[in-house]
Amino acid sequence: MDVDENGPQLALIRAARTLDEDSSLSLPDKIHKLWLLLTAAKHTRLHGVEESILRWLLKQMSASTDDAEHVRRYPLTWKILAHVFPKIPAQALGRSLAYLRFVSILNKTLGDITKPEPQPTAPETGQGTTTAKKRKRGTDWPSTLAELRASPQCLRTASEVFEALAVLLEQGTAQSGELTPEKRVGAEHVKSLFSSSSDETRDVTARLLLICDSSISLTDGELVSGAQSWIDTLTTIWDLRLRSKEESLEFAKHIYERASLILDKFEVDYTAPSSNPGYGNLREIWVPQLRRFLSMYFIRPARQRFSADKNIDIPKLALGIAQKDVVASTTVMWRIAATTPRDTSDPKSKIEHDAWIENIFQAVVEGLRPLARREKIDALSRLLDIALQTRSIPDTETLRALYRKQALDGAETDWRLLSKILACDADVFLVAEDPEAIFDNISKVSDGDAKTKDQVVSDVILPLQDALHNARDLAGFVSKWFRNLCAAGSVEQSIWFDPRIRAHLATILQTSLSTAQILRLLEGLDPIPSKNGELLVVLDGICGGVTDENTIADIHSKITSLMDRDWGDISAVVVGLRWRVIGYLASWGSSSECNQLWKRVKSDLKPILKKGSLAASETFEAFSCCYKLCLASHIGGKYEEDLTKLVCTMLKRILSSVHAEADLRLFKPYIDLVFNHLPRLSEQPKQEVNSLTDQIVKLLWHIGYNLPSLRNEQRLDYIRPLIHNYDVLDEEPLVDALMTSLLNALDNSENQSGWTQPHSLSLLSTLLEFPVECWTKGRRKRIMGSWKKHKSAISSYAAKDSEYAFAALRLLVKIMEQPTFYEQMDFTDLIDICSSITTSDATLLCLAERFVDTTIRQVLTNMNEATQSYLLGALHYTKSLKPGKHSADCTQILLLKGLVAALSAQRPTDGSLERIGADTDVFKKSLATLVERALSDFSLEANGSAKAPLTDEKLRFVSLVIDAAQATGNDAALQMTIQLSGDTLTRLERAGDIILTRDNAIGWKLRSFLMKQSAHRYTNESFSAILDVSSDSVEEELIHGFVDAYVQGKSQSIRDQLFDELIDRDRLIGGSVGPLLAARRLLRLYQDRPAGERGGLDLAKVHAYFAAHLRLTESLPHFKLMSETMLFLLDKHADEMTQYNIEATLTSVIEVCSAHGPRIQGSRAAGEIFAALFKLVALIIRRHRLRLSGHFHILLATLRALLTVLLADPNPSISNRQAARARHPPWLAARLQPRHAERFARLLTLVCEPSAASVARSRARAGSELDSATDVAKRAAGQHMYLVLEAYVKLQLEVEVSREMRRALEVGVFSVLDITGEGCRKVLNESLDASGRAVFRALFAEYRKFGKWKGV
Repeated sequence: MDVDENGPQLALIRAARTLDEDSSLSLPDKIHKLWLLLTAAKHTRLHGVEESILRWLLKQMSASTDDAEHVRRYPLTWKILAHVFPKIPAQALGRSLAYLRFVSILNKTLGDITKPEPQPTAPETGQGTTTAKKRKRGTDWPSTLAELRASPQCLRTASEVFEALAVLLEQGTAQSGELTPEKRVGAEHVKSLFSSSSDETRDVTARLLLICDSSISLTDGELVSGAQSWIDTLTTIWDLRLRSKEESLEFAKHIYERASLILDKFEVDYTAPSSNPGYGNLREIWVPQLRRFLSMYFIRPARQRFSADKNIDIPKLALGIAQKDVVASTTVMWRIAATTPRDTSDPKSKIEHDAWIENIFQAVVEGLRPLARREKIDALSRLLDIALQTRSIPDTETLRALYRKQALDGAETDWRLLSKILACDADVFLVAEDPEAIFDNISKVSDGDAKTKDQVVSDVILPLQDALHNARDLAGFVSKWFRNLCAAGSVEQSIWFDPRIRAHLATILQTSLSTAQILRLLEGLDPIPSKNGELLVVLDGICGGVTDENTIADIHSKITSLMDRDWGDISAVVVGLRWRVIGYLASWGSSSECNQLWKRVKSDLKPILKKGSLAASETFEAFSCCYKLCLASHIGGKYEEDLTKLVCTMLKRILSSVHAEADLRLFKPYIDLVFNHLPRLSEQPKQEVNSLTDQIVKLLWHIGYNLPSLRNEQRLDYIRPLIHNYDVLDEEPLVDALMTSLLNALDNSENQSGWTQPHSLSLLSTLLEFPVECWTKGRRKRIMGSWKKHKSAISSYAAKDSEYAFAALRLLVKIMEQPTFYEQMDFTDLIDICSSITTSDATLLCLAERFVDTTIRQVLTNMNEATQSYLLGALHYTKSLKPGKHSADCTQILLLKGLVAALSAQRPTDGSLERIGADTDVFKKSLATLVERALSDFSLEANGSAKAPLTDEKLRFVSLVIDAAQATGNDAALQMTIQLSGDTLTRLERAGDIILTRDNAIGWKLRSFLMKQSAHRYTNESFSAILDVSSDSVEEELIHGFVDAYVQGKSQSIRDQLFDELIDRDRLIGGSVGPLLAARRLLRLYQDRPAGERGGLDLAKVHAYFAAHLRLTESLPHFKLMSETMLFLLDKHADEMTQYNIEATLTSVIEVCSAHGPRIQGSRAAGEIFAALFKLVALIIRRHRLRLSGHFHILLATLRALLTVLLADPNPSISNRQAARARHPPWLAARLQPRHAERFARLLTLVCEPSAASVARSRARAGSELDSATDVAKRAAGQHMYLVLEAYVKLQLEVEVSREMRRALEVGVFSVLDITGEGCRKVLNESLDASGRAVFRALFAEYRKFGKWKGV
């Protein structure tokens, strides 16, 4: 048994012949040695040795002794079987396994491993020491029978058994392309192993399910190796059983209970994400497989039997047997039955499906009888949840029985179950024998249980309101609501007082009731006695829902009469609704009606507003009512002055309370009312209105600045409604009052600048909230003058508080973005701004750049004496710089960069610069000198980074310097001349490598700058070497800038040579994307050159190179870039493409869709690759259709390949796994979606419905002059496109195609049928088998019904 390393095949043969003769080794040792020999000689061509090993193992396993059990339990035994199964021809394998009763042995093994024993303790005897030594010589495979009987080792054996079965079942699948008679017969031999004995196959499946169930609890959710395919394996085994009439009965007795237990464990938390990735992955795979297993082999046969004889005994039997977990068995059965779709092609199927759903629901409800009431209620709620999700609603009588016997059966009503019943079918309560019962039960809800009240209102009362609305009986609900309010002892404590009921009534009232119905409803409420304000509750809901002007005019008088009564003895909570209803009447009525209303209520309203507690809801409602009365009298009403004074009085009370109370949440309703609505009253310049405006301004001021407990963002949340109120923005006096107070705060501080007070940040944030339209020229000049006056103090304060600095600079930028020339405006202002900014904050640096650029451009746009002095100041500042003596700083770079950029963009043409002695070159030279000094200093610092590391501040500074070097843009005539020494360039190159590890963008900006400055220092080889080390995250624009810098000024021949070197190295398919981006950029630069300056680059050859390498790409970015480059060449250089290029493109698409396609992985890879292929094929059809004449077969092959990928399932069952591996491309990790099908349908319509431009000059010379080019193209395509239909029909027989996918493809398929003649349809019909013809018949019927145009 020793391994002969020089002849592993010979050693295996000798070992196989002496298996029974060598008694010196135990059976586990023999099996282990045998495994070593098999793995060493795994490339054997003959199968005799493997067959001998198979027979020997099965003989050792067949007995009932401990040794046989030892071999059966040994995991390596099944690993060897999985190894030898594929090496033996299926016919010989099937005969051997049948002769040696493999299924019986399998059944015994499963019986052993499903009965684990406790884990044995480690022995401390000499025998234990011997065992330890034997373990050391081998591997980690357990050797003793006691160890193999423990639960973990049983699970390990089970995993190997599942793997061996999966391999065996693959041998029993006759794959397409391999259907030789021998293989077909062999596959049937393997299948017959499980079909010959139905009882054994049943027991095997049941025990495999038991292992699946045990694995979930034994591993604590950890994923067992290969467990993803376990359900698929046992499903395939059950499918091979010999069919009989008792199959459903056997399933119910032996399979259903365990399958439902497993499925319920996952479905309890199926929607919740799992913290264990392995468990979550297993759940995602097993749940659909188990549902499909139960549906196919239990629910569907049971439904078929029900359709035949209305019998559901089998499901009842399954529920009767599955008593281990009644809730799990009933829930799973109901979910599977409810989600199993009906046959939509059969008109009678809906009636049968409804009857089936009704009977199966009654069966599962009956199955819950053994449970206690609480458990039964919870289970029924789950069942009704499933019914709602699947829209499989039981009959009304069934639900009514549940309501009577379950929801009301007990001391308390189960509101959760009642809400589910109500959601399923409200007719349970609407047409009940006692429809008032549910209202009485709701009224009994205790006020102490707030949670129950909230649940009843949201889940019962509001849905009941909707149900009566849908039943056109909303008036009935209002009447019952009112009666129950009247019957309550305390209105405000009743559940019917909940404001959500009134709010919901308001949303549906106008659409549900006509004016006459509302009037009848109000008349019906009048005679009902109500003493505690019940009528106010109902009227509040009704008034809130009336929006139609005609309805308002008709019911106004009736509501007024209902309100004309004494409300003295009502609680303060309820009486507040009186003022809300009066507010509605005030907003509805005319001026005279409002005057009468004010006379009636002013005696009651004034005391509340003057003395009522602000915490009381009555006071707030009274204030809101007063506002509406005032608005009704505005403008010029009889009592407007009195009402405005009352409003101002209330505002003063609110203001004093806000002064005294730091917590604004108590006054939030009042503040919202003031800021949202009261500005409408400030339109007239009267004394009272001015007083109102003053109060609003004071309230804004106090909230914004005098409450230190509020954070800045909280203050803004309170005052934003006022600042952004359209009524405020339309009234300039009010805007002026608000902004003047804020601007005064900046100017008129007692001792020091208002810019630097503790509340200054809030002040600036408030000013930033005002829209641009509010910033008039005067206000802009005032605030800029104020800033100039205090700028030194502002700069000092900003240096201590970055948030304040950000707000102040934002405000200055916002002001200067509009033309603003304030007093004593000078260039020193920009110097002060930039001096206070450091590069430590990127946001502040960006704002400073914007401020400088905006200011200088405005100066250049409006040239006059003042602006000339401004530029003269800039000139003096520039000449005062001494870059050679001092290091360049951020301020100098910012200012000169802004000056040079602005002058390059809009140089004055009136000679104003020359008159003051300022020349653009002066600024350019100074900036160039600053850039040179800054880069020189940076290069020294960067190369000494061990002592002075590169901070983020230094990186931002060098980025600013590089941007300044390119401030003049790409115009060569305006560019600056920057001279750097060779040592400086070398140091900067080394610094660039360091910067790339910190900031990719800045590193590539530096490289592009250095390349532009000293392109002569680089060769094509060094240029390519830099590109090779670029990361995949680099932005395309950075690579493009680097390429542009290198090729700038070079001839086209040198560019072509560089391009050839890039593609000749075969570095475009993997590694860095830099070379590929550079090659694409060179092609675009080639296109931009005039035709006379283009070199001899052969674009057809270039395209051929990309087409040949498309399938070899190693990553998704490489694939997308290469396909986009091919698309660019085919589109922009169509005239240079040859026939070979067109065919090479289509061929490359076919290769990408084959099993030899690119091995690209990723969640988004499949969709993006398919989209790229679609674009290539679509462009060929649109732009190069003429070249498809005579070559249509290549296009057909391409369409078939795309269609195969579109419909393919990359995760098939075991029976189709081997075929899937041979047909699907490696990048197809998940099924494509209907949106991809829509793209493929677009390809079909492009072929079948060509545009006139795509087929121009395609008319055959012998054709009729009366035929258009499009008609000729359609007839030509009609001779071939039926082959795509044939592929589509056959693929539907191989894989499951969803309804959404078929619907997305309909447009294209119908387009093909439009151009397919009767003769081609006959050929298509003859090429299909019976199943294919059935699919095509249904497809053609759909086409004739929906897709075929019949004309007029």
